[in-house]
Amino acid sequence: MKEDPNQPDPLKKNLKLPEEAPEQTATESKERVDDVRETIRPGRMLRFRQSGQEFEFTCDNHITLRVQVLTPDILRFRYAWKGEFQPDFSYAISDDFRTEEVAVQVHEETNHVELHTGRLTLFVQREGLLTEIRDQHDDLLLADSKGYYREQTLLKGLQEVRIDKQSAKSEHFYGLGDKCSPMNLRGYAYDNWNLDAFGYTKDSNELYRSIPFYYGLTEGRGYGVFLDNSYKTSFDFAKKEKNTVSFGAHGGELNYYFINGPELLRVAERYTDLTGKPEMPALWTLGYHQCKWSYYPESQLYDLANEFRSRGIPCDALYLDIDYMDEYRVFTWNKNHFPNPRRLTDKLREQGFKTVVMIDPGVKADEDYFVYREGTERDAWCKRNDGTAMRAPVWPPECVFPDYTNPAVRDWWAELYKDLLQKDGVDGVWNDMNEPAIFEVKNMTFPGDVRHHFEGHGGDHNKAHNIYGMQMSRATQEGLRRHLNGKRPFVITRATYSGGQRYSSVWTGDNTASWEHLQIANLQCQRMAISGFSFVGSDVGGFVDKPSGELYARWVQLAVFHPFFRTHSMGSNVDGAAAVDEDLVAERLEQGGYNQEPWSFGKETTERVKKAIEERYKLLPYIYTTFWQYASKGTPMIRPLYFLDQEDAQVRDEDVSFLFGDKLLVSPVIKEGVMSKNVHLPSGEWYNYWTEEALKGSSSHSVLAPMDRIPVFVRAGSILPQAPVQQYVGEKKIETLKLLLYYATGRHESVLYEDAGEGQAYKTGECNVVTLVQESNDNKVVLRQERRGAYKQEYTQYELILVGLPHGIHRVEIDGEELADEDIHREHRDKEIFVKSDFREINIEFGP
Repeated sequence: MKEDPNQPDPLKKNLKLPEEAPEQTATESKERVDDVRETIRPGRMLRFRQSGQEFEFTCDNHITLRVQVLTPDILRFRYAWKGEFQPDFSYAISDDFRTEEVAVQVHEETNHVELHTGRLTLFVQREGLLTEIRDQHDDLLLADSKGYYREQTLLKGLQEVRIDKQSAKSEHFYGLGDKCSPMNLRGYAYDNWNLDAFGYTKDSNELYRSIPFYYGLTEGRGYGVFLDNSYKTSFDFAKKEKNTVSFGAHGGELNYYFINGPELLRVAERYTDLTGKPEMPALWTLGYHQCKWSYYPESQLYDLANEFRSRGIPCDALYLDIDYMDEYRVFTWNKNHFPNPRRLTDKLREQGFKTVVMIDPGVKADEDYFVYREGTERDAWCKRNDGTAMRAPVWPPECVFPDYTNPAVRDWWAELYKDLLQKDGVDGVWNDMNEPAIFEVKNMTFPGDVRHHFEGHGGDHNKAHNIYGMQMSRATQEGLRRHLNGKRPFVITRATYSGGQRYSSVWTGDNTASWEHLQIANLQCQRMAISGFSFVGSDVGGFVDKPSGELYARWVQLAVFHPFFRTHSMGSNVDGAAAVDEDLVAERLEQGGYNQEPWSFGKETTERVKKAIEERYKLLPYIYTTFWQYASKGTPMIRPLYFLDQEDAQVRDEDVSFLFGDKLLVSPVIKEGVMSKNVHLPSGEWYNYWTEEALKGSSSHSVLAPMDRIPVFVRAGSILPQAPVQQYVGEKKIETLKLLLYYATGRHESVLYEDAGEGQAYKTGECNVVTLVQESNDNKVVLRQERRGAYKQEYTQYELILVGLPHGIHRVEIDGEELADEDIHREHRDKEIFVKSDFREINIEFGP
């Protein structure tokens, strides 16, 4: 449509000047003003067009809304001014995500346009482009209040894009990555800007990661919203305005996805399908890891390894922090402390330890340093506006920084890992300081005008900051993929963005040894898992300060049920800790620093910690299976209780107990001196993992929590696999696998996933998916097994342990053959059966 030049420009209706300026536009005045500010909301719809599953709505003041129907349950919303949509590029969206063909029904009404996907109905109002989403039952899910908002100035350009949504009084909000607030985000507001948040607190706003994704839950109906914008983003969950939720960004495009449930678990799986799933990890990465700042010289590593093995405490990985490097030059070794890196890694490997080393993004500016020379020759560094390299102090006094948003730079960085992995024998890599962090200035990172390649699209650091660490871990993963000779990459990163789960695991950052931080770690790991990042853990015991033996043991007991399980502390490094408490630092140095090995807190604590770590190794088959569910379907490994029962009002604000996989409920001890606690169990039937006591769901129970364990429960009907305790993954051949069958009437299904635990053969079918179905009544249990896959497992038999049978066993039949009595009963168990692992059906009769 051709516009009439005689009509007034509708944008001038929205033109605003600073309050002190004359009431006239800058062009009409002879006096100039400091700046000209515009605030814009959509006017009236002028045009509506459809192209397949894409729909555009354009207003009389040049605001355009573009809606894409990606699947019947996922809608994408993009807003542009004057039709200037940005290039359709995202670091978050997975290349593996596939849209679905949807026969969208369209109805144009007097006041609105309706789009029907079969699962959702979208209403777009002709006045103001206000949107409303309803489910197939016509229940309201999400609706605009004031809708889209844009603020820009003549000199500074775009300042903010935002949208305001209605919120019912009863609506709960969850997610948003690693924030420290109570589980329900209602009443809180947060920014997403990756920050080196050393010693953060429960009130900290900006942390290490930016995950702009949240869940809404109203009257049992769940949905998700993902704002895919790499600038600083802001979320207000009815804090500023009582019944309004707003989210937006300080640059870029308002580009968000609506993800339907109604089950929160389905929202999580659809979000992870959208942003990507990880590959299966090496099994050793799910064992226990030990780290501090720093273990050096190499004799400390040998002593540490010997101590673990002599004490019989399982451990799979030892870490080298920054002091292994030559004057903090990444990809180098301090030859005084580590004269022969390959000899070190080989000797550790002989004892069953993998070696993980830190690599930071800050490259020392030194002409005699090969990484600096190569990067300069390749024009690899982030640049200031004048074209010179961005230089700043980190650990070296002057560093330059690779621009990981450039594919050529990522390719070069990946190649740098070759010698570290193949020559020096390193097994995994830990990327730190990659917010990116710099020292000395309050801003703590690059200035906003630093330039980035951004896959050829270009942009400043305001745009690239939140994805910098994610792209570093991407380059690192590629390096390990190339140079580990087919082994599975293990990368851990501190900073990342939505979708970064495709490249690395994460930990929650530089926490503090306090009971409050134990509670925060519990919250953060749950939040990260439902935000796409299941491979998550915390610095067990706290990084800053030294915990008591009780706190350390309780932290280990919790971390047994976190996928990434690592103790990490400051050791004797106190520069940063002095800012927290100088007197405490002096006291700790007198006591030998901040060391937090499992034996650092006395005999009783050592025994408790050893017991907890051994339980982790027993549960590895279950944990590995749970990871497979995450890697194949996007199912969070850790889930808050409201994921299991959205109708139960008592679990919607639950901040402590959580689900670990399909079968286990964990209720950690997060307060000092607690020896028993009340635990609310969701609907269904449950068993106490330790005592095997049967418990009813939808009710609270008082349970013991002695110093050597925390309350753990198993869902009735489950079949839980357990392995023998090993000192490290692969220490010995597993000939017998335990199956703990928790009796429940009805039909119940469990699954066991298995492969070699290393290598890539699982991708071509060398893996097994074992389905175990229990069908039980008041006098009989039938257990059926279906094994699918080509992997030849080590074990040849199961030790089947029947938990909760109301009476003793009368008769057992395996694949049509009756089992003799002497093969049923054992002295230490009333109901224990050994059976070949390839059985098809077991019939167990019992009675008084």
